[in-house]
Amino acid sequence: MAKAPHIAFSFIGGQHQFLHGAPVLAVLSRRADVTVEAFVLDADDAEALRGLLARLGADAVPITVMALPAPLEALAHWRQSSLKLPRLVWWNRRIRSADLIVTLERTSTLLKRLPGHCPPMAHIPHGVGGPRRASGTGVDTRFALFDKALLAGEADRDTTLALGLLPPERIAVVGQVKLSGLNRMGLLERKPLFTNGRPTVLYNPHFHPRRGSWQQFGREIIDRVMADGHFNLIVAPHVRLFEGQPEEERVRWNALSDDDRLLVDTGSERCIDMTYTLAADIYLGEHSSQIYEYLLFPRPCVFFDTVGDGGVDDTILPTIWTMGETVQSVDEIVPALRRAEQRHAEFVQLQREVTRRAFGNPQDDAAERAASELLAMLKG
Repeated sequence: MAKAPHIAFSFIGGQHQFLHGAPVLAVLSRRADVTVEAFVLDADDAEALRGLLARLGADAVPITVMALPAPLEALAHWRQSSLKLPRLVWWNRRIRSADLIVTLERTSTLLKRLPGHCPPMAHIPHGVGGPRRASGTGVDTRFALFDKALLAGEADRDTTLALGLLPPERIAVVGQVKLSGLNRMGLLERKPLFTNGRPTVLYNPHFHPRRGSWQQFGREIIDRVMADGHFNLIVAPHVRLFEGQPEEERVRWNALSDDDRLLVDTGSERCIDMTYTLAADIYLGEHSSQIYEYLLFPRPCVFFDTVGDGGVDDTILPTIWTMGETVQSVDEIVPALRRAEQRHAEFVQLQREVTRRAFGNPQDDAAERAASELLAMLKG
């Protein structure tokens, strides 16, 4: 009897990416004609992924921690670095022994560039934005190294084709896998986190120092919104913003929270599972792809263009910033938040269209569709 083909999932991009791949892994784990395995950076990631898979009904999936020899592990601890590239090199033979590799990020394309045979590689981008770099500095040409890209919606497909990164036959539009997984777990419902009746603002700053507002304006924005007195405020930065920061730094910021109007979260699971994007009434941020998750239910937005150039050097910012009022100074933020609900009618139709193009019908089972595409790749 022929051995079932084996699919390796690379989960090396951080826990915030897990929901973009785990639902697909869970679907495949229930198939008799294929075997699956997950690769993670460390024991914490293994525990987090194991818990998520259990909630998706796939608690028997084997998870391999990409451990390094002791001296390199000590270096990783000392530098507070994940050492992704050394781990990929050290584990490349094991990972590339699979019949198909699935990644949620582009760092794993190193496996394509190392000497020796590499099996086909499929990409499920973590979020919306396709080949765009998270830094807002253009296009990630590593996208072209994938044998297949399983994209969330029409917008990413059209961008990928227009940039000439992949031909049509190497692209499939499957929907937003993260939404599919949350829907399976019954978590796609709006639930308020405050009971005082005030509108709730979600401040979701990005980690990039040039486009993000946190480094220069974060505390001032918090103080201004709270001093205004009209809003509740959830401060939930992109989870990479506090990546590698000392625990006492996280504790210091989280301690600003109170029981009445302010919640600060520097990286718990609720920053990943859409708790905050679903709970908020107004979005405030720069360019995180979480805006698309927030707009699953169209609501007012305010965007902060910290550079003041309209996002001219980026592939997606000019579109994002048309979905709400965009301001260019911290003085304008609270007045814009005050206007946001009144002005929402100007933007709601565009929000619906952009969201539809971003990930299609959120009720579609993207995990099943992605799994079918991967199985088709195995069959050639």
